[in-house]
Amino acid sequence: MVKFLDENTELEDLKLVKIKEGFTDIFVPDPHYYKQKDTEYLPTSLPVFYNPVMEINRDLTIALTKMYMDQTIDDKIYFVEAMAGTGIRGFRLLNEIRDDRLYIIMNDASPTAFKLMKYNAEVFGYDSERLLLFNMDANYLFRKLHSDLHIKPSIIDIDPYGTPAPFVFNALSCLKKKMSMLLVTATDTAPLVGKFPNAALRKYGSRVVKNPFSKEIAVRVLTYMIGREGTILSIKTIPILGLFLHHFIRLVLITERGRRKADEFWQSVGWISFCPVCNSYDVTRGITSFPSSQCFIKGHGNTEIIGPIWVDPIFDPDYIGSLINVIERQNSINKKNREKMLEILHNEREVSDLIFYYDIQDIARRLRVSTPQINVVVEFLKKKGFRASRTHFNPTAIKTDASIHFLIEAVKEIAP
Repeated sequence: MVKFLDENTELEDLKLVKIKEGFTDIFVPDPHYYKQKDTEYLPTSLPVFYNPVMEINRDLTIALTKMYMDQTIDDKIYFVEAMAGTGIRGFRLLNEIRDDRLYIIMNDASPTAFKLMKYNAEVFGYDSERLLLFNMDANYLFRKLHSDLHIKPSIIDIDPYGTPAPFVFNALSCLKKKMSMLLVTATDTAPLVGKFPNAALRKYGSRVVKNPFSKEIAVRVLTYMIGREGTILSIKTIPILGLFLHHFIRLVLITERGRRKADEFWQSVGWISFCPVCNSYDVTRGITSFPSSQCFIKGHGNTEIIGPIWVDPIFDPDYIGSLINVIERQNSINKKNREKMLEILHNEREVSDLIFYYDIQDIARRLRVSTPQINVVVEFLKKKGFRASRTHFNPTAIKTDASIHFLIEAVKEIAP
């Protein structure tokens, strides 16, 4: 948990307060000074962006980086944080992953953020030989690393305030050729869940409307957009972890290079149709293979179509197993965040090959019965020989290979 320590200072015109996140101390803009009203959104009220709620995102980054380093023998591993803000993520990586192979490149387009990063690096004595700081546009940084500095990052983290779409192409173009990792955060979730279809088309190249699987759809649309950008560069991107937490999406992909590999991406792209009446859905694979436009239940009428979209798994069970081991060992991760991440990863790994979920509460509402306990439904389905698990995408939903018809009958039988 982020701790605000009783120590204040000033850096020219910046009012700062010392915090501890994980095992790392840094100075950030003092929220008590800059936040004038309770209704203000804290991060945007500060002169340098810092969001305490995103601690779980940074905890996950530390675990992912440690997992990556455990699996490579490279002498130098460059981690690029393209929009670093206060630099808390990069400083935590340096401080909490004790490995001299790790080099951190932190950048922010804001001169104020750059000034604060330099101040924190000097005050807390972070290893200047393994820390490079830049003050430029993120896309310009990617091109500079590629053409001028001849640095090939192993890991790039894109974490903007809003859509990551403008930065994906250049980030992919400067990653090292052999297996590299791209970490992407999106906070403009409204277009991705179907609230603004035109914005989704413009930013992500997919038709998205309001749907009963909105958070998983959002992750899959983002996965599609990144993969499509990769194919232009003859890079195949493979998702190993796709999360929707709080107000943001966190997507982790590994890369493979080559035209044939890139062409394989399109085999994982397809379309979704769902019935607005019963929420039954159909998934088709292939850019020209469209799903049914009519619900198979007589009288329900037309379905809604979403796509193109990634239709293969967004959780890789092998990588998830390795990540679980790291999270269990990494002491600097917040205990509450550790427990939450482990619960999510165990549940999603169990049904990693299944697409979408059914909302038990919604089914019970349609049947006009009380909602049974979700865990009871999961165990009932398992006893009947089906696979089933809870999903972090919706706390009242389950993923299962049982049909919607069987699930309806199960809810009828179990409901109190």
